[in-house]
Amino acid sequence: MKTPIHVLLLEDDAALNTALTEFFTLKNFKVTSVHGGLEAIEEIEKQKFNLFIIDINVPDINGLEILRQIRRVDLDTPVVIITASLEVENFATAFAYGCNEYIKKPFHFKELDIRIGQLLSLPKIEQIQVHKDFFYDLSLQTFIYKKKAIDLSHKEKRFCALLMKYPNTYVSTEQIHDYVWEGKTKENYPLRQLIVKLRKKLPYDVIETKIKTGYRIRIFS
Repeated sequence: MKTPIHVLLLEDDAALNTALTEFFTLKNFKVTSVHGGLEAIEEIEKQKFNLFIIDINVPDINGLEILRQIRRVDLDTPVVIITASLEVENFATAFAYGCNEYIKKPFHFKELDIRIGQLLSLPKIEQIQVHKDFFYDLSLQTFIYKKKAIDLSHKEKRFCALLMKYPNTYVSTEQIHDYVWEGKTKENYPLRQLIVKLRKKLPYDVIETKIKTGYRIRIFS
């Protein structure tokens, strides 16, 4: 029997929470429904989810901070933000923190269904060709050069995993500190040292820096 999709639903509006729970249940999803940020964090620490549906304006801890905490440990599970907020800043912050979809209320459930269907049906890529005989392996979280894996430290792996999640796109130092150091430091010196050591391990100079923007891994293929 196929394991059902497990969704965490964070929505403080009781009526909408109930309606969404029924909607996902009819799709044969397993639903863990919560109404506040603290409840969401507790469930995330206890359970494994395949999909997150998160409202921004909820009690205790807002949805953007929940998203940020999810992405500190999980870059891959789809996150859909649903919100009545019209603030452009929230939209920009949600994507900067790594959401996959941003849906404004009120919305039609058919729209939600289509967007979720697209997210869950995306093909899984095993390797990304960076340059000639140089690849990044997503499952190993390391680079492969001439069919041999390059040995990376734990933090180097997290740094590369984050940047390879958004190839050719600059990732801010704030996001890097959040994910690689789990928000425990905002000092730039450890990051610069990590990059110096990493560049020595890689056969090509693919790590690029843009002042006041961040870092990226350039794909040449």
